[in-house]
Amino acid sequence: MENTVTSLFDGVSREEYAAMMVCFKTVTRTYRRGEEIPMPHERVAVVQSGHVDLIKTDINGVRTIFEQLRKGGVFGDVLGYAWADASFFLVAEEDSDILYIDYEHIVKRCAKACAHHSTVVSNLVRLMSEKTQALSEHLEILSRRTTREKLLAYFTMAAAKNGNSYFTLPFSQTSLADYICVDRSAMVRELRRMTDEGIIEIERRNVKLKTGRYDK
Repeated sequence: MENTVTSLFDGVSREEYAAMMVCFKTVTRTYRRGEEIPMPHERVAVVQSGHVDLIKTDINGVRTIFEQLRKGGVFGDVLGYAWADASFFLVAEEDSDILYIDYEHIVKRCAKACAHHSTVVSNLVRLMSEKTQALSEHLEILSRRTTREKLLAYFTMAAAKNGNSYFTLPFSQTSLADYICVDRSAMVRELRRMTDEGIIEIERRNVKLKTGRYDK
């Protein structure tokens, strides 16, 4: 599920963006597919291109995808990731370019007191709020007891975000199983049963939820 709505640089022109990159002393690094990405300390990291997942593994090696980050996605310990211990890690799901900015450069006003600097700070506050909401929604899904209940909770949220009964899964079935923390084979069987019972229609990543307020 896409968790980032606000971009850190929403409302900033290309010219302002270019000036800020110099002012903020930014650094860009490229990570190859499958490469682990260190959690930035006292820095804000912005996904410039590619796809990064925040993953948790338990003592049995079971993976749970906590967040998917695509272009515009932001991460770092200053953005509410302080709770992430050694069982959490970031991995590039495809070749990804990551822009790093020292946190203090964002929150400390420069001598010019540029309006676009205030815009970035405002965006940062909204991003933190969105991440808190996304984490709350994920925990709501994980709190359900059965695979069906987890799938229905996820599908209902996805339909609500899309405003109708149709939506497209943002990841593969393997990643969906990791996201809702269930066995993939068991999840596939449950999806088949839900299809046979007329609860959903599913074709590849396209889903129609046929129960509840979005049934049309």
